[in-house]
Amino acid sequence: MKIELEAAQFGSSHKCSYDDIHNLLEFAKGNGISSVCISANNSIVEKILGQCRIDDLDVTTKTISIDRTLTRNENFENIKYEFYNTQKRLGYIELYGLILNADDILSEQGLAIWDLITDFKDKEYVYKTGVRVENPNELIEIIDMIHIDIVHLPLNLFDQRFIGLLKELKRKGIEIHTYSTFLQGILLLNEYQIPEYFREIKHIIASIPEPRMAYALSFPKLIKEVDKIILGCYTKEDLAIINDMYNYQTNNIDYSFYEVKNIDFISASIINSKCKYM
Repeated sequence: MKIELEAAQFGSSHKCSYDDIHNLLEFAKGNGISSVCISANNSIVEKILGQCRIDDLDVTTKTISIDRTLTRNENFENIKYEFYNTQKRLGYIELYGLILNADDILSEQGLAIWDLITDFKDKEYVYKTGVRVENPNELIEIIDMIHIDIVHLPLNLFDQRFIGLLKELKRKGIEIHTYSTFLQGILLLNEYQIPEYFREIKHIIASIPEPRMAYALSFPKLIKEVDKIILGCYTKEDLAIINDMYNYQTNNIDYSFYEVKNIDFISASIINSKCKYM
C-alpha cells in the first residue's frame, strides 16, 4: 500500500491519546502501511512515537530550518543537536529518511548543510536523504545541484504541476512521496460546502465523483511513479475510512479534466491565507 502516515497531528493532545496512536499504528501495520513521516521538527510527536513500537516502521523526519542570521558552523551545531535529540526521543532507531526544506538547500549555506546531512547517512543514522518542495522550478534546480534519494512534493486532482517531472525523477532513482492529497480538504467538499473563494472553479470541485475521497486518492494511487501518499489522521477509525476509500473500486475517468493551473487555487499557503473556510 502506498499510504504513508503523517504524524504531525499526533501531537494534538486534545485529539490524540497514547492509546489512540498505539491503536492507529497497529491498525496501519495490519493493513500494509509501513511508513510514518514527521513533516515538521516536533519533539512532542517524536516522544509519542518513541513510546510506541516503531522499530518495524520506516520513519522519516525533517531537519530544523536554518537560521540565516547565524554562521554556517552555528547552524551545523543546531542541526546536529536537534538531530541527536530526535534520535534519542525515537529510541535510537535508524531513520528511514531525513528531509530538508527546499529553501534551506537553495540558500547560501545549502550545499554545506547538505554535506552535513549526507554525513548522517554515511554514518548509517539515516537510510535516505531528501527534500520537501512546493513548486517544480525549485525541484529542477535542486536535482541539477545534488543527488537526493527522496522528494516530498504536492500532488492532487487539481495540482498536477509535477506530472511531467515524475519519469525523470524515477530515472534518477528518486523516491516520490506526495502530500496535499485532499488540498486542505477542498476536494472532499460537496457543492453546498464550497467557499465563495472558489466560485471560479466551483463546477470542477462539484463534479468530482462520489465518494470524493476515493477519487482524490485514486489519482496519485494510479500514478506508477508515486511511491508514497502522505496522509494525516488522528485515530484508527479515521484510518479505517481512508483504507476503505483507498481500496474502493473507482471508475475510469479523465483526471486531466480536474487540473487547475491558477496557483491561487492550488497553493495551500495561499488558500489558508485567503479562504475563511480554512
